[in-house]
Amino acid sequence: MASRTLTVADQITILRLVFIPVFAILEIERKFGWALAILSIAIISDALDGILARLLQQESAVGVALDPIADKLLMATAYLILAFRAALPWWITIVVLSRDAGLIITALLITLISGYRKFRPSLLGKISTFFQMATIFVTVYSQAHASFTTHFVVRVAVYFTLAFTIASSVHYLITQRTGQRTT
Repeated sequence: MASRTLTVADQITILRLVFIPVFAILEIERKFGWALAILSIAIISDALDGILARLLQQESAVGVALDPIADKLLMATAYLILAFRAALPWWITIVVLSRDAGLIITALLITLISGYRKFRPSLLGKISTFFQMATIFVTVYSQAHASFTTHFVVRVAVYFTLAFTIASSVHYLITQRTGQRTT
């Protein structure tokens, strides 16, 4: 991981960071179809950068640092905008952002006290992130193609997100407290 050049995966992650304000502007301007397209590309790029880094054996310190930052910024931006637009309830935004803030603070404290160590996401954490992103996707889809069915799907996605966000938070607290691996 000592390379100073940006790998293909790093460049895709940086592109995802560029998509965040583009998505936000499109969402604020109520161009929901375009916002959905940019969001879709951002979600695909999230999967693609990790796959490419592993397949090409190009995992880098930049990618390890930037990928979770890009994920959290996209998620925070989307949840806040969608809550301000009343497309998502504020309480789910608060739950999702509070979990992320708690994880970041915990990781920083552990790093300050014990030194750097890798924080690998647990299976529950990955499932939680999947439902959080899926909730954003179906909400923006619902804005672009408003119907009773999509509003119902948004409501269901919100409750799945709630359940897995709480479950992964509790799991993380238990495994970090007992020193178990989270993967």
